Amino acid sequence: MQGIRELFYAYFRERPYGLLLFTAIALSAALVFLSIAYLDFQDITMFSVPLAIMVWIIPSLLVFFWLLYLPTKKFLYSTTITWTHVLITVSTTILMVTILCIVFVPLQPITPGYIELIGNATRIVFVAFVFGQCAYLVNVLLGLFTKTNRQL
Repeated sequence: MQGIRELFYAYFRERPYGLLLFTAIALSAALVFLSIAYLDFQDITMFSVPLAIMVWIIPSLLVFFWLLYLPTKKFLYSTTITWTHVLITVSTTILMVTILCIVFVPLQPITPGYIELIGNATRIVFVAFVFGQCAYLVNVLLGLFTKTNRQL
């Protein structure tokens, strides 16, 4: 067991973006057992996307980001910025799934204050998610421009 733990630690230390794939697999496995992935609402859509598709887009998005790291890893400027992007992306996607579960399988009666709270939480998570994606973009751009300047 200790050897497996060390192997995972070494892998994620060298390739933090592997956490994106790991989280995508774990979220996909969790969504199989969550009832939200199978709720059948005739008219409920989010961002003009049916709910069942919206739920499965989230792990697919994580796999997309992992695939995006594979060709761009040699251009990255900093491992710290990579960790920032990965941790923000993973945490916000988990929060997105949590918010979807809370909205569509509420634990309490729905009141206007409850709807406002969920809306505000969704906005905050979205802003954090966009900030994380900007961190990735900055990481790639800094890596491209600083390596170009060094070669000149």
